[in-house]
Amino acid sequence: MSDGVGSTFGPEPLAHLSADASHLVLSGNRGNFRLPRSAVTKLGRGGFYPWFFGGIRIRHSIASFPEELVFKPMGVRERDILARLRELGYAVS
Repeated sequence: MSDGVGSTFGPEPLAHLSADASHLVLSGNRGNFRLPRSAVTKLGRGGFYPWFFGGIRIRHSIASFPEELVFKPMGVRERDILARLRELGYAVS
């Protein structure tokens, strides 16, 4: 998980991403973020940092949250998560 200030990484999961049709929740030791679907403006592959394009970048419109949130899944491909989020109605690029 990365919040634009710091990131977590290791062999054990340090963050959790869950979603339903109305909310996306990212929680970990960098914070807990509950984003209504209407506030999620774009989901896509992570940038160069962190983890060399391996994460899921979450763009949103909530001013009190870090501008950029990135989730790095373990044991599942990013594209599979993005496909499921698209099915739930999120804007995925």
